[in-house]
Amino acid sequence: MIDVALPHTRPTTSPHVAEFITRVLERLKPLTAEPEIHNHVHEENTQETDERTQAVKLLKTVLKWLMTSAGRTFTTPVQQQLQLLPLLFKIAPVEIDESYDEMKQDARTCLSLMSQGLLYPEHIPLVLAALEEMAGSRSWHARFSVLTYLQIMVFYNLFTLLSVPAEVLRIRKLVMQLLLDEQLEVRDMACTTLSGLLQCQFFPLDSSLQTQLQTLSQTSLPKARGELASTDLVRRHAGVLGLSACILSSPYDVPDWMPQILMDLSSHLNDPQPIEMTVKKTLSEFRRTHHDNWQEHRQCFTDDQLLVLTDLLVSPCYYA
Repeated sequence: MIDVALPHTRPTTSPHVAEFITRVLERLKPLTAEPEIHNHVHEENTQETDERTQAVKLLKTVLKWLMTSAGRTFTTPVQQQLQLLPLLFKIAPVEIDESYDEMKQDARTCLSLMSQGLLYPEHIPLVLAALEEMAGSRSWHARFSVLTYLQIMVFYNLFTLLSVPAEVLRIRKLVMQLLLDEQLEVRDMACTTLSGLLQCQFFPLDSSLQTQLQTLSQTSLPKARGELASTDLVRRHAGVLGLSACILSSPYDVPDWMPQILMDLSSHLNDPQPIEMTVKKTLSEFRRTHHDNWQEHRQCFTDDQLLVLTDLLVSPCYYA
């Protein structure tokens, strides 16, 4: 009864996952145009709302099926099951709040289980295509969930992904895209994701990445308020978050590049929010993780850098 192709066996005659999902997606069309899917019923009793109600009921059933099959998700037809990912991203909440119901819980569970699926190299482009599509979603909750999904997927398939350098660059581009997201929560999660990928050496902290982050962090902020100023603030904050991710990726040592990046971050301590808070959090975390071996770590800094760093970590503005 499981649609899995095994060696030296006859193919399954019925049921077929691909055919099943095709029929399901056809009946879920009323939900595909919604930026976020909520478990509620409209009061108006029209044909359109009736179709949506039926689609929500079907989706709840499909989520239960996915939870039972997610452990073998990527041994069954991948391309068809990936078509359900956009719907899951639209349902799963970022935080558990008063609207957290059974459908959201099931969607969150499905995403977690599917992200843990072991991928074959030929499956990677399909998964990344689905993530790239959702990274352009109108819902920032969906864009946020792309990053949490990506973190788990990379760590469960680290060596498989590293065997395909082109896809590693693709993931790097996706993370950098979301680091520039207009929503603060998405940018913060992109920073966390970038830090984790750098820490496990998924891709190197090379000169091109450092230059890209430093260029973003040096974006000038015009005094005039408006859309342009807001865009420039996002770009500058993205650069600072990227530099912060570099610092946080090495919690117990001081690589050659770290002293200069700390100096670069220090120049943003008086920037407008949320940049100032990002710098303070990063300096606080650096102090916490490097405190025990500070006598050894301080040898990596010049006298001038130590003077600046000491002033930053004990100055009144640091505790403000």
